[in-house]
Amino acid sequence: MKKRKIAAFVSAVVAILCCAAPVGADTASKSVNITVDTSKDRKAISPYIYGTNAELMKKDVSCGSVRAGGNRYSAYNWETNASNAGSDWKNMSDGYFQQSVSEELRNTPGCAALDLADVCKQKGAYPIMTLQLAGYVAADMDGEVTKDQKAPSDRWNKVELVKGSDFSLEPDLDDNTVYMDEFVNYLVNKLGDSQNGGIKGYSLDNEPSLWKGTHSLIHPEQTSCEEIVDKSVTLSKAVKAIDPNAEIFGPALFGYGAFTNFAGAPDWTEIQSLNPDYNWFIDYYLDQMKKAEDENGERLLDVLDVHFYTEAKGACGERYCSHYSDPDCVYNKLNATRSLWDDTYVEDSWITDTGAEFLPILPALQKSIDTYYPDTKIAITEYDFGGPYDVCGAIAEADALGIFAQNNVYCANLFTMEADYQMAAINLYTNYDGQGNGFGDTLVSCTSDDIETSTAYASINGDNTDVITLIVTNKSFSDKTTANIKLDSEYSYAHLYGINSMAAEVFDMSDSNSAVTINGSYISYEMEPRTVSLLVIAKDKSVLEAKKDTSSAVSKDEKQISKLPLIGGIAGAAVIAGGGALLFKKRSKKEE
Repeated sequence: MKKRKIAAFVSAVVAILCCAAPVGADTASKSVNITVDTSKDRKAISPYIYGTNAELMKKDVSCGSVRAGGNRYSAYNWETNASNAGSDWKNMSDGYFQQSVSEELRNTPGCAALDLADVCKQKGAYPIMTLQLAGYVAADMDGEVTKDQKAPSDRWNKVELVKGSDFSLEPDLDDNTVYMDEFVNYLVNKLGDSQNGGIKGYSLDNEPSLWKGTHSLIHPEQTSCEEIVDKSVTLSKAVKAIDPNAEIFGPALFGYGAFTNFAGAPDWTEIQSLNPDYNWFIDYYLDQMKKAEDENGERLLDVLDVHFYTEAKGACGERYCSHYSDPDCVYNKLNATRSLWDDTYVEDSWITDTGAEFLPILPALQKSIDTYYPDTKIAITEYDFGGPYDVCGAIAEADALGIFAQNNVYCANLFTMEADYQMAAINLYTNYDGQGNGFGDTLVSCTSDDIETSTAYASINGDNTDVITLIVTNKSFSDKTTANIKLDSEYSYAHLYGINSMAAEVFDMSDSNSAVTINGSYISYEMEPRTVSLLVIAKDKSVLEAKKDTSSAVSKDEKQISKLPLIGGIAGAAVIAGGGALLFKKRSKKEE
């Protein structure tokens, strides 16, 4: 960890030397007015929105939830830990999950879930485990499965949702069948129930409307609406019978096409003709799950689970373009998050071309919930706005997290294999100082008069307004932007943290940064282009000092290395570079 931070510091110093503006250059040309009112629009923020998928859980990210899900999990055999990659990689059956767990877990049934629980316990995160609904799971680890070996064959074990007989803690490996309720019972016995150290949430498989394409060897037919509801109800009842307080996430829809008609499900047209009040598949699913609850006597869907990958094109006309040096493409990328919430925004995408009836997506989901299944929570257990190696990734991620908080999202999980800048943005919210301090637990009113340039989100902890944490972005490609921040009462102290193009990590930019001026209820902050910042604003510095005394300790050396004041111009860069060189030399000598 220490060596990594030293390397990042040196890289940052070099970047400053390369990028510092000439002395006397005037690059400030924009301003934005931000108003914070701690008395208005207060709402609790779910800590689970700061989540990742399991691919990132062992990296340097302080996440609030982890979801073990994706195509690999649809054919995961919990008894043997074999899984199949489906169309992601040649329908390969192998020991993929065993590669990333400790040696003692490799041959233990359910190693993927046990490893998930262990990491989440260490991080204090909420674990979500996928259960299998598609019908078959990998029977072996013998490599590629050919078309003539499609299920049923000896390359697959059958999935039964309910065993119908006594559970065993040592699964039968000779019956060619795996049982989902036995899996849940096994995990409860191994880990405890959802309230006592066990798995807290169970996902009803992954992207079921795509099984025909992603897992054609086990589910070659297009999934019907009726099938996914029937399986959801059956498995939810089985889980609740074992662990009544575990939360059920479903149906893990892949995106807009699944939201509307379940990706062209064969029975959708008939369902809608008989129920014209259903505007989209989401309505049908929620209504059917509510009816099942009424019949069963307990809630069977706790969290409506969808995936959202932006379809917005860059100015180049490409989806997911990687043109981070093109200002127009960057503009489109950084504003794509608005499809989550902003009804004035029109993205350039095939969704807009077909009417975009259900954009922005979060209000549309909430409307369906209010109509058909009140009090159901919202989860976006896969999303990614891109930019793993560019600061734009941090800006978009920070914006998305603020939007999730603003729109009452319960859980959100970044899904990507590489996410350096996105993870830095999560850490900005959850662990900005390396001591476990983060964005507050209560969102308050915060408005920006120019969201195309700068978005902002403010929070407090509980009802205490002594400290405000403020996230603010500067989307401007090359211009500094002055944020004129108006607070609802007087404050005397501000400490700046931020992420910029120098390195994918949170920098401590000090409590005496010349870019920040605080004067009672007003703060002026001159933001560098393409940055995301967090301001810790306090009525009195002593409040923060008391807070620090109760937080976990960090070594003096690590605190020094993480500090990087933004001093403008070549002279400032030289000062930082000189200090950095001395610090590095001192550390090297000490380590010798």
